[in-house]
Amino acid sequence: MGSLPYIIASLSLISAVFSGYFNVKNRPMARTSLKTLASVLFLATAIFSMFQARKDTTYTVMVLTALTAGMLGDIFLSVDGLVIGKYRNYFMVIGAICFGVGHILFSAIFLSLVDSFEYFLLFIVGAIPVFLFIMSKIAKIDFGKFTTPVYIYSLMLSLMLITGINLYIQNGTVGSLMILIAAILFTISDSCLVLKEFAYNGTHKPLIYIVLITYYVAQNLFALTVMLSA
Repeated sequence: MGSLPYIIASLSLISAVFSGYFNVKNRPMARTSLKTLASVLFLATAIFSMFQARKDTTYTVMVLTALTAGMLGDIFLSVDGLVIGKYRNYFMVIGAICFGVGHILFSAIFLSLVDSFEYFLLFIVGAIPVFLFIMSKIAKIDFGKFTTPVYIYSLMLSLMLITGINLYIQNGTVGSLMILIAAILFTISDSCLVLKEFAYNGTHKPLIYIVLITYYVAQNLFALTVMLSA
């Protein structure tokens, strides 16, 4: 039982990699099925981590809720190759909203675990959108009608990142280190996702794998912290 959460987390990552493989091979059904499986498995990682910890804390419930939002976001965003073109934008918006909810929940979780906040970290909230703007100019990315949602999402992402950094500064525990690493990986994943979708129209092979690996490692790290209650 002790190693089961780690086994499930590994299976989640393996499923994600195979999802990337089928994405590259342009097999949308296989891609969506394996990506959904990978997401269900990171939720299962959290559930079995809860059993391992043998306690049902507020932290556990909130992490499970945030991971569920992430799983739903994954499902909505991964079916783009299976739906009629005119409906794809709706799925993208719903998926982004789910991820935004997840980021807000994680940020609230991390803030609830500390008594103070390092306000110098607030510069990151502005730095990430600025970085996104510079990257879009260098890569000649036009977000079009998604410009406002992309920048709003970047603010949510930066909020999760700074609360994760603050948690580690304040606590310095193994759990908070896992959260910090996960938050950084999540930021890397979403930054690469922007490049993949808007600069390369979703077809850049290395970015496909980078996005998936960093994202699923991050989510499984979040899930495994349930054993430690951060």
